[in-house]
Amino acid sequence: MSDVAAMAAATPASRDRYVDFLRVASLGGVILGHFLMAVVDDRPAVTGGHSFVFTNVLALAAWTRPATWLLQVMPVFFVVGGFAHATSWRSLRRRGGGYADFARARVARLVWPALVFIGVGMVVGLVVEAILGPDTKYSAVLQIAGQLLWFIGIYLIAAGLAPAMLRLHERFGAWALAALVASVALVDGLRLGAGVDAVKWLNFALVWLAIHQLGFFYADGVADRVGPRRLGLAMLGVGSGAAAALMWLGPYGTAMVSYDGEKLSNLAPPTVVLLAFGVAQAGALLAVRAPVRRWLERPRVWRAVIAGGAVAMTAFLWHFSALIAMYVGWHLLFSPMREPMTAGWWLLRVPQLVVFLALVAGLVAAFRRFDRPPAREEVVGPSVWRTLAAAAGVVCAIVGMLGYAVVGFRGITTLYSVDIAGVPMTAAVSFALVVAAAGLTSAAVARRATSSEAAPRSSP
Repeated sequence: MSDVAAMAAATPASRDRYVDFLRVASLGGVILGHFLMAVVDDRPAVTGGHSFVFTNVLALAAWTRPATWLLQVMPVFFVVGGFAHATSWRSLRRRGGGYADFARARVARLVWPALVFIGVGMVVGLVVEAILGPDTKYSAVLQIAGQLLWFIGIYLIAAGLAPAMLRLHERFGAWALAALVASVALVDGLRLGAGVDAVKWLNFALVWLAIHQLGFFYADGVADRVGPRRLGLAMLGVGSGAAAALMWLGPYGTAMVSYDGEKLSNLAPPTVVLLAFGVAQAGALLAVRAPVRRWLERPRVWRAVIAGGAVAMTAFLWHFSALIAMYVGWHLLFSPMREPMTAGWWLLRVPQLVVFLALVAGLVAAFRRFDRPPAREEVVGPSVWRTLAAAAGVVCAIVGMLGYAVVGFRGITTLYSVDIAGVPMTAAVSFALVVAAAGLTSAAVARRATSSEAAPRSSP
């Protein structure tokens, strides 16, 4: 029996298979969405001396923007994350665990696979600079190669604050969520109504924390008590109605994904419209939970979900590299490529998708060994210094991932920098922060050897 089949057969009846399915489906949606939206143009009149330029179908064709209501699946991952973090933290508390145990179980699981990806990216960046020089026609490609790490950085905010947010949820219930929603609206009001632009960065945390909080209610069994279909349809109606009203009355656009040239992004930074969209999306998924759960009871379907879950993070980390590699190869073989958005360009998307998926599969096969959860060990329990070390590691991971999201692997030796909220970040600083995150979260759960373990054994 294969490992996947054995895991499927050992699945307890109490496991919520729908949550596992949504986690895999949402990460798969991100991968497919990036392929569908990416546009590369290598015509000399457009590139301005660079090898090629990346843009987005949303920037080129307004009719594609409403499709982001289907392609934007990040809220799903945050709701599922809220459920997983609530379940994990409550389990750890029952076993006597503390924050360091939680960081090791939930945060380090993301940091270590990402560190492998980052290490490879740093080596590639150094090699490209050594061969072609520090400022090459591929510099923009090296920069965009780290862009997807912004998602991990933002997700780590929710993961790192999950125990504190769950405590607020358990004490104040819906009032904690209402406070987050009100804070999101206040930030938008100050930014768009009073012209206080700097507050917009707060919504990178507030919006996703609010959506993440929805997962706590799911972990509490609220959907089962109210009825998933009834609650889901209510959330769908309230969320979509609020989003539609805000887009009609306010300055908000219809796209749930950012693109060049938009007047106001709903994603970067997030707005109250994205929050309303997240509520609607979560509601729609609740409404269809029953039939999907029945479908997941089929052995072949469930084995596919388990297999996908085992490589989902690896596929997410490396799919952007596969996309870049596909376009670099296409550029070298077929330059200049077809003009974007023409009939010929759309026809080429089919063979490009095949090549892209093949490259993703190859990279997953090569790096899946690094995407394994930490071995389950006895908890070390709560302590002040362990909590501080783990929290410092989480902060380093967040800042380091966001640094890579803006600077990528560009200008490693020349210390090329990009500002994040006024703070300059380089690839070298980002690398040091992520390495520190891995070290701190590991040190926080390290056990000191007892005197009997430390003493040398006597000779027989």
